[in-house]
Amino acid sequence: MTESDATIEKVYAEQAARILAVLVRLFGPRNLELAEDVLQEAFRKALVTWRQAGVPENPAAWIMAAAKNQAIDAIRGQRTRRRLSEDLADQLESGWTRAHAIEQEFAETRIKDHQLRMIFMCTSADLPPENRLPLMLRALCGFSLTAICRALLLPEATVKKRLLRTRERLEGHTFEFPPAERLPHAMDTVHTVLYLLFNEGFHSSEAAAPMNLALCHEAIHLASLLVDEPRVVNRDTLGLLALMQLHLSRAEARLDAEKHNVPLDQQDRTRWDAAQIADARRLLAVAPAAPPGASGRFLVEARIAEQHCIAATFAATDWPAIVTLYDELVEMTGSPVADLNRAVAIGYAGDPRGAMARVEELRQSSALRASHLPPAVLAHLSAMLGDRDAANRYAEESKRLGGVPHEHRSMLIQVERLLGQS
Repeated sequence: MTESDATIEKVYAEQAARILAVLVRLFGPRNLELAEDVLQEAFRKALVTWRQAGVPENPAAWIMAAAKNQAIDAIRGQRTRRRLSEDLADQLESGWTRAHAIEQEFAETRIKDHQLRMIFMCTSADLPPENRLPLMLRALCGFSLTAICRALLLPEATVKKRLLRTRERLEGHTFEFPPAERLPHAMDTVHTVLYLLFNEGFHSSEAAAPMNLALCHEAIHLASLLVDEPRVVNRDTLGLLALMQLHLSRAEARLDAEKHNVPLDQQDRTRWDAAQIADARRLLAVAPAAPPGASGRFLVEARIAEQHCIAATFAATDWPAIVTLYDELVEMTGSPVADLNRAVAIGYAGDPRGAMARVEELRQSSALRASHLPPAVLAHLSAMLGDRDAANRYAEESKRLGGVPHEHRSMLIQVERLLGQS
């Protein structure tokens, strides 16, 4: 790779999403494809020019200037055929005001605002869930089509189709902050979708790639933008960022040399990132002073993760405190999966039989009746009690119902280890 190619790649990673946000502001969400084309053309010109004349002293400024000029050309060529951003239409129509309007929108003080609007647009509740992640990776993270396919383990045709459908759905969208009365619920959707992006990287369902940390870092970057914005940040925003940091702090210890998952009780805690844990705990300390969120769930989940991260050893974990936090989470969300996790905590707090009774109740719910998770938990709890026959029976049932090979492997290793301790 030449110096110019390497610089282009670096500047694209740092600036593409920021520039695209400005272009969508200028053109409007209905013209997302035009904004992407203008962005790509600016980088194409940089690639050609820099290969011939060398890398400029300030590559990012060069790209910004190229994007501005490309935007002016695009607006001049499209203004009679497309509706652009509604509130900027008059300024963009006139040659006298167009350059000034574009210069203003590219000002550093406005770019962050545009990025925040992009986050709300990409996480909009009326976009189909399966289409949000490709759009986020494209528009918020600057991923190429190839990178999106690789990250989401989807064929190119599927990603293209989802992006096309999403662009069509954006026809009626405005590029604005939600009104004050809708902001808490809009933020709750944003939080949920960003956590989905994080989980896509941290809990991959692909056996060959159990973690994709690039997605985790992108989710943390986007959450950080929200935390730094006083107009939108609430307790759940702080809780979400803290939760991501607490999970990511354990990433180095989560896989063994063969890239297999290492369960929490077997992880080398000296490999956990103490600085990242400290950062997360500072967020949790200031969270009570922030406005309440719509759900509150991410703050509680972060406090559960905090309990795991502050325990010097697995045996020293404060399980009664975790059970109490899960009580709060289940009451808040009604989530059967949270209730299932509470049962695990109850088992480690000293009541595995009571935990099993609760799991047996939960597996009758419509949400978990066909899931492989309840029998996996029952296998774990049975092993804690030293009941090998029941543990093996539940483990086989879990494997039949679903999951992927690395989940099956982790479950069976845990069962055997717990049986050896009983």
